[in-house]
Amino acid sequence: MANWKAGDKAWIVESTIFVKEVEVVNARGGFVTLRFKDSSGEMRLRESRLHKTKEEAEKVANFNKKK
Repeated sequence: MANWKAGDKAWIVESTIFVKEVEVVNARGGFVTLRFKDSSGEMRLRESRLHKTKEEAEKVANFNKKK
């Protein structure tokens, strides 16, 4: 797992097909608090759900679209 810290940029796959850019607010205990770049919302996810690059996230989303 990657080590995330406040201010890091990351990407998540939302609803199995949408790639969203997020900013890390806090990371602790295997969970990361995220803030969406395109809105004021926040959420907590496991570190394993975050991707370092947009390309990684798109690869997962494209795989899910083919199912």
